[in-house]
Amino acid sequence: MTDSTEAERAESIAARRYWMLQFIRLGGIFVTFTGAMMVAGRIDGGELGPVLFVAGPLLFFAVPVLLAKHWKRENR
Repeated sequence: MTDSTEAERAESIAARRYWMLQFIRLGGIFVTFTGAMMVAGRIDGGELGPVLFVAGPLLFFAVPVLLAKHWKRENR
């Protein structure tokens, strides 16, 4: 491969990973707000509300960090 092709490929991978992290974070926000609405009684959810309310921040904060570590380990 030429240098420009490798650079384009690396840029494409970086862009996909960036957007994947952003959508994971957005999903975490959505899950958190859904859980909060269930806890507040605005949406029926029963016992699922508190679980989502805790899982959302974990999805927002922990998953992107773990995924980035995985990608760094993969590139070695």
